[in-house]
Amino acid sequence: MLNKKYLLTISSIILTSSFLLYKLYDYFNEENKLNKFNQISIDKIIIYPVKACKGIEVKKCKLTEYGFENDRRWMVIKDNRYVGQKPYPVLSTVKTEFSEDGLFLIISKAGIKKQLKISTKPLSSSEMNPELIYSNISTLDNISQCYDQGDEAAQWFSNIMNDSSGTIRFVQMCPPDLWKRNIRKHIGDNLKTNSTNQDNEKEYKNSLSNSCQIMFLSKSSIDDLNKRVEKNRIENGESIKDKPSLKYDRFRPNLIINGTTPFQEDHWKSIEIENKSETTTTTIELKIADGNARCPVVTIDQDMGVLDPYNDDEPLRTLKTFRKVDCVIGQKVLFGTYAVTNPKDLGKFIYVGDKINILQVGFSSNFYSKIPK
Repeated sequence: MLNKKYLLTISSIILTSSFLLYKLYDYFNEENKLNKFNQISIDKIIIYPVKACKGIEVKKCKLTEYGFENDRRWMVIKDNRYVGQKPYPVLSTVKTEFSEDGLFLIISKAGIKKQLKISTKPLSSSEMNPELIYSNISTLDNISQCYDQGDEAAQWFSNIMNDSSGTIRFVQMCPPDLWKRNIRKHIGDNLKTNSTNQDNEKEYKNSLSNSCQIMFLSKSSIDDLNKRVEKNRIENGESIKDKPSLKYDRFRPNLIINGTTPFQEDHWKSIEIENKSETTTTTIELKIADGNARCPVVTIDQDMGVLDPYNDDEPLRTLKTFRKVDCVIGQKVLFGTYAVTNPKDLGKFIYVGDKINILQVGFSSNFYSKIPK
């Protein structure tokens, strides 16, 4: 028969084990977990010189007051409004690259012999023709100020878009003294709520990007979504043959990060990007601004230039099953995270391979409800 001392010992072991398991759970809990073991790092840096066209992977990128250097600096407009991939999916097939000397942006499309060469020389308001300045271009709920890039560029885009209306123009964002566009107001409100510095949208300039300066995704979140999409197709009795996995370009991020668990980034409030050389360590802070709501553009195959090529509304259909949130304008699905730069870090560079340290967790959005667990 077991003696009393032995039973007490067993009880003590069970209680201690339970406590340790609880602490271990708490230690690895997603909302509290920073990067305690896995090293989180930057896997890819992507800029999109022309809004809605193909991006360029770069090894390093400079931070400016608008976000990443050369990101969303040109765009196509029609009737004084921005046009993107939703009405013109073919824009996703337009390639952009910079000349070796950096003096020109070269725009091309497979099957089209003629290329565009656009000067990258910084615009000067004193040298600009006032008749070519667009002061009130509608860009979502913000207004942009841009400079016309000429008839040749306008005709090139009209041709590839198969638009004979004569109202297509190609424009570049105006220089700083004429530029007035900020990040979207609800994102500024989030920054104010989540910061001790009373940030707001007027503190942060934005380029021609839709909502915010920088958007990032984790590789693990993309992988998780791909598994769910495949499972969803199988459960719906649909073939998965010849339907490739989703690539990051469907979502047009600036950064792909590695070393996280899926959607771990949902909980971050601020992060630090750390670059170590042989002699110095440079750090850059990014403040989390909000989740990225998704629209039918993510169903466009970026290589084919076709909206919803398999007629299954993927990946939106799958995102609606586990990433749907409420907001003041209805329901949205979130995939990706917006961030802004700290003004003290302007002029610094971010490099592929840089380490990411999580400074704070506990971000709260004023615009969207919490993502279901």
